[in-house]
Amino acid sequence: MRLHFKTSGQGRAVILLHGLFGSADNWHLVAQRLAERFHVFAVDQRNHGQSFHSAEMDYSLMAGDVNEFMTAQNLASALVIGHSMGGKTAMEFALQFPNRVEKLVVADM
Repeated sequence: MRLHFKTSGQGRAVILLHGLFGSADNWHLVAQRLAERFHVFAVDQRNHGQSFHSAEMDYSLMAGDVNEFMTAQNLASALVIGHSMGGKTAMEFALQFPNRVEKLVVADM
């Protein structure tokens, strides 16, 4: 299933993952600044924002969603930044798919 996202900028890929009950819009100001140097993808995670809703939701599935998202966007690797729930998703993603993570930033856990 496809995740909804907003993109801006050019350069190395940065994926932004929001916290619980949030959406890609939570990253708007950060995405604007990062887009001056990077290709930014602010993602709505499953069951949030405009992405698909599912009865199933755990960090392993959400990490798989990020992997599928990267494949759909033709991204071999990216810098991954996650806040709160997004940080947990980012950490699980790094564990499952270490070759796809250039750098990992986890904020406000």
